[in-house]
Amino acid sequence: MKKALFILALVIACQLANAQKIPTSDNGYWVVENNKKAPKESIVRFYNLNNELIYQEIVSGKKLRINNNRTRAILNNTLQIALDGKKHNEPILAMQLPR
Repeated sequence: MKKALFILALVIACQLANAQKIPTSDNGYWVVENNKKAPKESIVRFYNLNNELIYQEIVSGKKLRINNNRTRAILNNTLQIALDGKKHNEPILAMQLPR
């Protein structure tokens, strides 16, 4: 009986955890590349669903914490801007990140 209750609690916990995911774009994805030797420098690459690189930016001076919901929202927003295809002279992501 204890095993059944444990499994039921585990299934419910998994369902609740799954419901709290941040929605990502259906049109592309982003990848953050960090280096242990330079922890405050990250390369962020944005791809479309054809796995083609559409935008790349180097973020210096701050460590990107991708587990933070606000950071993920900013990355998703930057992805949408990059997917729109407009050319930008200034870095998109660095302008949105808090200082």
